[in-house]
Amino acid sequence: MKVTALSSGSAGNCFYVENNKSAILIDAGINAKNINERLLSLKLNPEKIKAIFITHEHIDHVRGADVFARQLKIPIYATKGTIKNSFLCSNEKLINSIKKDEIIHIDGMKIESFPKSHKAAEPVSFSISNKDKKVSVITDLGYSCDNVNSAISSSNFLFVISFPLWSLISC
Repeated sequence: MKVTALSSGSAGNCFYVENNKSAILIDAGINAKNINERLLSLKLNPEKIKAIFITHEHIDHVRGADVFARQLKIPIYATKGTIKNSFLCSNEKLINSIKKDEIIHIDGMKIESFPKSHKAAEPVSFSISNKDKKVSVITDLGYSCDNVNSAISSSNFLFVISFPLWSLISC
């Protein structure tokens, strides 16, 4: 698997995960033009991306989702709380609701959502695995609950972006 942070922080979050068949994005918090430019600068093909998984509704996680998804006709996956509390895409056929503890399979990748503490409607993080590797992407995390620890315990690589404790809710 190949992984990279295309952007991370309050200006926007966007993480790329690829296996030999396809790729996904975790969040699209920068505009579509910047996503494309950063992918191309790393010699990554945007057309290899088969899905966008959204962690929660804040603008620094969803800013580019609409345009990028429509350009490539790729689905967006988010929890009902995130879908209800944000504008993800003007093409509603591209929006897919997931549970806070669901597993989605895409071209040999197993994408697992798990809940986390954050002041948002129904925030999740994701672990992505193939046969022998596991990557976990956790944004806006103030502290690690038992469910987060369990979800990431066998990860080979972690993206962990912390968030101030004053804005947390419990898991």
